[in-house]
Amino acid sequence: MARNGLPKYAQGTGSHVRIPKAAEIVSKELRNQIVRGILKEGDSLEAEGSLMERFGVSRPTLREAIRILESEGLISISRGARGGAVVHSPNINIAARYISCLLQANGTTLADVYRMHMLVEPAAARIVAENFKKTAPDILRKCIEDSRAKFDDDFNFGMAAAHFRNKLIELADIPTLSLLMGMLNNIFERYWGTVTATAGGQIDNAPDKRRGLRSLEKLIEYIEAGDGDNAEAHWRKHTTTVEKMMRNWLPTGKVIDILDH
Repeated sequence: MARNGLPKYAQGTGSHVRIPKAAEIVSKELRNQIVRGILKEGDSLEAEGSLMERFGVSRPTLREAIRILESEGLISISRGARGGAVVHSPNINIAARYISCLLQANGTTLADVYRMHMLVEPAAARIVAENFKKTAPDILRKCIEDSRAKFDDDFNFGMAAAHFRNKLIELADIPTLSLLMGMLNNIFERYWGTVTATAGGQIDNAPDKRRGLRSLEKLIEYIEAGDGDNAEAHWRKHTTTVEKMMRNWLPTGKVIDILDH
């Protein structure tokens, strides 16, 4: 152990091993406490003096550790006499922003995002039909009602239609899948709103929107019947048909094109 109470890190034979800065080690320890629920949403961190003594570090080192956690959205700093560092539980919105940056940096196309939905949604439709036929239909019908209410507003209609599809994945109740796909929700909904608005600006897309709503209703019928085979087959056909239409209106769009507007 080093004099400040933090662990030493050895060098590997023939190569250098990076020794983490003290601030990184402190932030890691506090991060672990937040992730494990030892520090909960709304908790205040100990006073600076207590934390400095606990970790055996200087005030600048501690403040650097706090800045790391603040940049990760795990704490926020309030000013004033009663100010301090307040804990926040991990939030999917923070991860979603980072994923969005990665997608933009890699030139990910919106068609790529859609193809992921094409793989996931039909399987989700089967799972929902086979396991949640009593609870899912009412939730999905509310999504359809929202779409109908926005029928004459192409962008918001498209957003609502995409929300139906995101909700279908969520209703499959696979936490890891919901988390991973949930990070793309904003991108996908804004994307489909843009596709619908682009189409609506060039053609009369009302017939296509009506057909789309009937297709959503048909899926709900299969779900209510507990018919996983037909729910999956129907939704696979639906996503394929929509994908062909999507090519006409936004063939070269990238994630950055959506998030910059």
